Amino acid sequence: MTMDDHPTGPPRHPDDQGRSGNMLGYLPRRSFGMKLLLVCLLALLMAIPAMFVFTVLYDRSSRAENAIREISQRYGGVQASMGPVLVLPYSDRSQLDDGTPVTVRKEFVLYAETGTVKAELATELKRSGIHEVPIYSAEIDYQATFDPSRIEGALPATGKPDWDNARIYLSMSDSRAARAPTGISVNGEDLVPEPVALICFQDCSYNTSQRSLLAANIPDLTSRSGPLTVNARMVFSGGERIALAPFARNTDITVVSDWDDPKFEGGYQRNSYTPNEEGGFTATWSIPYEARGIPGMGSGLSISDTVQTGNTISIQFVQNATPYQSVQRALKYALMFIGFVFLAYFLFEITSHQRAHPAQYVLVGLAQSVFYLLLLSMSEQFGFDLAFIIAAAMTVTLTAGYAVSVFKDRKYGLRALGVFTGIYGLIYVLMRLQDYALLVGALASFVAIGFTMYMTRNIDWYGQQSETD
Repeated sequence: MTMDDHPTGPPRHPDDQGRSGNMLGYLPRRSFGMKLLLVCLLALLMAIPAMFVFTVLYDRSSRAENAIREISQRYGGVQASMGPVLVLPYSDRSQLDDGTPVTVRKEFVLYAETGTVKAELATELKRSGIHEVPIYSAEIDYQATFDPSRIEGALPATGKPDWDNARIYLSMSDSRAARAPTGISVNGEDLVPEPVALICFQDCSYNTSQRSLLAANIPDLTSRSGPLTVNARMVFSGGERIALAPFARNTDITVVSDWDDPKFEGGYQRNSYTPNEEGGFTATWSIPYEARGIPGMGSGLSISDTVQTGNTISIQFVQNATPYQSVQRALKYALMFIGFVFLAYFLFEITSHQRAHPAQYVLVGLAQSVFYLLLLSMSEQFGFDLAFIIAAAMTVTLTAGYAVSVFKDRKYGLRALGVFTGIYGLIYVLMRLQDYALLVGALASFVAIGFTMYMTRNIDWYGQQSETD
């Protein structure tokens, strides 16, 4: 036997080869601490597939918004309506920069002293493919009282009123959605409204901001004594939202609708809101002159100011949380729930004498990511609640059955079934408790971490006992 036939170093322990492949021998081969760190890292990596589901969700929600917008525009889209406003053209003398005298055509705007709006809104759902959008039919009755005697004292001294062309103006956003002729009467005398061409005097901004203006000439305005009582009725359709302008100095608005879940917007608070027994609601507003924030009369005023978003009451016909909103909310908690499931598998691994491979954790994480994809696709077809039940049942059954294969015992499958059912039940609760979702999620995370700490209180994290056995 030669010198080369003998080993030249100390005898090697049987586990040395395994130790050298485990973090260069610095950590024990069966370290639970190392395994927990790896599980946490895998949970973070599993957030990547969830981000891809987010991109799918964004694409599907964008498609839905486009489809809803197309359906809404087909029936008139978002409508903003304004009640009667009196506009009197007049001429005034002015000078050019070189001193040349010229006559300029201007308009004097007089808002009503008092005005009332009574709107009845009947809604229905229109479908395009898998998407639905609320469409409404609006019947709006306006009543306004004007005091023309205010005009004489407010006109410029050099102004010459054109009484023959005094007009009452009404507006809606899109007259193509009109469903009946618009009616206007002054002191009981019916007038004939006409679409207004874009004829500008000094300022026509109120025309350019409104797609559809209607106007009716007031005959013999100078011969009328006392206030003018104007009644008007408009019937049109629209989609998603309607805005009503406080067209008078003091305006009272009453809206009756059959829609159960309205969203109120705009710059004014409601006086009352009453759910109707047969469904829908009745809401009222009372908007005084001071709150309106627009002068009651003047030269060069812009009628468009009355239909700006902040100067209207707006009713949006919204459906209960769309599936896209609910799935997006669920995805925000994806990392937390993937972590919960991984913690459960890790505890099963500790309490059993079987070891789960990192690849098996990855498969479980991918199954949870696919859960969100199932939830999104099924929500579009069946609604969120039923879709959640089906997708959660599929995912819980799959991951619980896989636990039986991983840990070689049916009792771990039953434990996994109970734990994962609780986890997905918690997801559903968070989706429904919007205001308290953060609080419930934080408490659930605290309980999960505390339970894990309790279950692992006697664990040999370094695996030194295993190394000496």
